[in-house]
Amino acid sequence: MSLYDKVSILGPSARFDTCGPKDFGKTTDVPGVYHAKVGGSHVCRLFKVLQTNYCKNNCNYCAFRRDRSCQREQLTPDQMARAFDLVYKRRLVDGFFLSSGIASKPDQAMEKMIDTAQIVRKKYQYRGYLHLKVMPGSSQNSIEEAIRLANRVSLNIESPTEADLSLLSPDKTLKKGFFHTLSLIKKVITNFRFKAKRTPSLTTQFVVGAGEEKDKEILKTTSLLYKSFGLKRVFYSAFRPVDQTPLQDKPPASLTREHRLYQADFLMRFYKFSPWDIPLDKQGNLFVTSDPKLAWARQNPNIFPINLNRASYFKLLRVPGIGPVSAKKIIHLRKEKRLNSWNQLGGMRISTNKAKDFANF
Repeated sequence: MSLYDKVSILGPSARFDTCGPKDFGKTTDVPGVYHAKVGGSHVCRLFKVLQTNYCKNNCNYCAFRRDRSCQREQLTPDQMARAFDLVYKRRLVDGFFLSSGIASKPDQAMEKMIDTAQIVRKKYQYRGYLHLKVMPGSSQNSIEEAIRLANRVSLNIESPTEADLSLLSPDKTLKKGFFHTLSLIKKVITNFRFKAKRTPSLTTQFVVGAGEEKDKEILKTTSLLYKSFGLKRVFYSAFRPVDQTPLQDKPPASLTREHRLYQADFLMRFYKFSPWDIPLDKQGNLFVTSDPKLAWARQNPNIFPINLNRASYFKLLRVPGIGPVSAKKIIHLRKEKRLNSWNQLGGMRISTNKAKDFANF
């Protein structure tokens, strides 16, 4: 097969790795080129591809599980590097996202991706964004090489509990696979920082709705990952059934559920909410009909109304409709004059319909 034909298989194969917050489209004329939203609205075009879609694992939801019949392909490091260089020099992409199946051992998969990254960096003199996927069970040496080359590394957790992961991915474990590897990543990054070396950001991903996990479990694990391991982002990917897999008849997960998890994630990262602050229904899931911040405000009427002239930054953030940018603008504006009207806050991207019920002057 030609290089183009192989990339035509291995590019679409990588769509199951979220790098977004959500991949929101892809080109159809150039395989492997995906559009992702970063920083709220900025569009980043990524050459997003698998080194190989051969895999020894038998995850029940995965299109490339060992027992599924599909076209398998792989690229050598030289081929993959050349494919990226071709699309980059044509200015079709802004960055490189490289992942892989595990055909044999984790370190063998890592070695091929690392070799690809080294060729891209050294032979083709590429200095831009490079995202490398770390395989669960990778050695510290492999992780060190990946961190030395990448701007971002990721290690996907997939499920928040050992029991649920064992049902979805019988070949994987959280303790020996994910958390052991994550501890090695943290150790390497800490060591690099101690030596004043550049370090990449670190992310992970949950597959939402493939198992029976509750949002409560996802939020607790997410909080642990941010606090204990310094992750930059946690991504949430709503499950979509794939034919010829054990979960082919399972209904797809709600995109609203995925969206609510991102909203709750933002509250924990930027608003100083703990996972125990976030309202849940009796089943331990986020409310579908209300965003979590508004649900919290309605459950805590004793906190409100909050005075916009006196409240601290984080008190302002508790008001529905007020985010980090508008809270900072309110604090800046009230230093110049007392606030006494919602009209004074025009142009601040405040949802006054929400805020008026929970704030005053």
